[in-house]
Amino acid sequence: MSETRWAIAGTGYIANEFASGIQEAEDAVLAAVVSRNEETGRGFADKYHCKKVYTDLKTMLDSETVDVVYIAIPNDCHYSYIMTVLEAGVSVLCEKPMVDNRRQLDKVLAKAEEKQVFLMEGMWTRCFPAVVKARDWLKKGKIGEVLAVRSGFDIKPDVNDWQPWKGGIRHAGGALRDVGIYALAMAYMAFPKDPETVYSTMKSNGEVDESFHMMMTYGEGKTAFLSGAFDQVSTPQTEITGEKGRILIGPQFWHPTRASLLLNNGEAEEFVQEYPASGFQYEIQAVQDCIHSGKTECPHFTWEETVKICDMIEKTRKEWGIVYQSDEEDEA
Repeated sequence: MSETRWAIAGTGYIANEFASGIQEAEDAVLAAVVSRNEETGRGFADKYHCKKVYTDLKTMLDSETVDVVYIAIPNDCHYSYIMTVLEAGVSVLCEKPMVDNRRQLDKVLAKAEEKQVFLMEGMWTRCFPAVVKARDWLKKGKIGEVLAVRSGFDIKPDVNDWQPWKGGIRHAGGALRDVGIYALAMAYMAFPKDPETVYSTMKSNGEVDESFHMMMTYGEGKTAFLSGAFDQVSTPQTEITGEKGRILIGPQFWHPTRASLLLNNGEAEEFVQEYPASGFQYEIQAVQDCIHSGKTECPHFTWEETVKICDMIEKTRKEWGIVYQSDEEDEA
């Protein structure tokens, strides 16, 4: 495979984790960095052996030949960055949540379709070998019909590690969109169809949801129990229970090293794959494979799944009375 030239928009924590993944991915090259602050951008670029730094996205696109742009900036900026990159005919991998609402999502998907370029919401979890193995077990019916999913991404970050914008209305934050989306992706992996009923509760910090719990039912007792939080810690392992056994993904399901198949008859199978650096190399490799094979979406996390999860999040947060400025702009 020929090299894939990446540009990264953003220089925060996740951008650093992603850049470390680029160093581990075969044929991946960090060709340019976009930062609002030139000094910060230069420091980031030097750290990851990149020579080109820009303070304006469009200038970078006009000046550099890149294959794909990874967008790792606050949520409310995603939409405009995605549209700018797609309009230039360049592929996009954007951190989740990709956009603020369904109207924005329809527009970015339509633009990707028009330009025939790759677009993916950054659900890196789906690309880890342990999750790929778990999906294979599900597809092969190893645990029979799925009956229940339990998945929670509940954390209480140290104040020194916290990014305040994630808990604010200004940047379209909230636990459901930031960490809860991972639990939702586990539910949709096990139960691809939309739920029949959804029950949820949340704790507000005065602006957005600081924590939430959700129960999604699928008929005949099939249920997903999900949670996400910035103010509490729970078991970070996903459990998928079926008629014949269960699958455990962890120890932290959003970037796992292990998948366990535990059957009711006592049989068991373990899949373990440790990895260097952040683990973003698996998502990077998957994106590169798609781009070089001419695909516009990733089979690990499709546009259809992005749409379903976007709809669920938007419906739920509006039921909670959380409305972002971008929603009001769309209504205008």
